[in-house]
Amino acid sequence: MKVIGIDYGTKRIGIAVAETQLGLAFARPVMDSKGSTEADAKAIAELAREEECGLVVVGLPLTPSGEEGEQAAISREFGNALANEGVSVHFADERYTTALANVALEHLKSRKRKLLADSEAARILLIQYLSERHA
Repeated sequence: MKVIGIDYGTKRIGIAVAETQLGLAFARPVMDSKGSTEADAKAIAELAREEECGLVVVGLPLTPSGEEGEQAAISREFGNALANEGVSVHFADERYTTALANVALEHLKSRKRKLLADSEAARILLIQYLSERHA
């Protein structure tokens, strides 16, 4: 089964796709936000159908203490809109994925790193999801 990982932001949406049988995840190009969670959900739902993905893992940016803040509420709103589009959604803790993505991309120039960081964070989110699923 294929799974999409989403690092949701109000400006950019990081996207990655994983094949659960192989345990591999690949970053995809970042998508610019359409300006609303509903419009973004429609676009990601269409991508999920095109990719024949059975699940979308939406990252929840929790605080260091594990609580949900304002951005996590926005991510939940997006995930719920995605579920309303008929897509299976799983929310996963995405703490530190952006920091890990920046470390993984530190060899790149700042501008290139900024373009790739959101999708790399989504890829890391999927790797964590796959690892926890098979633990």
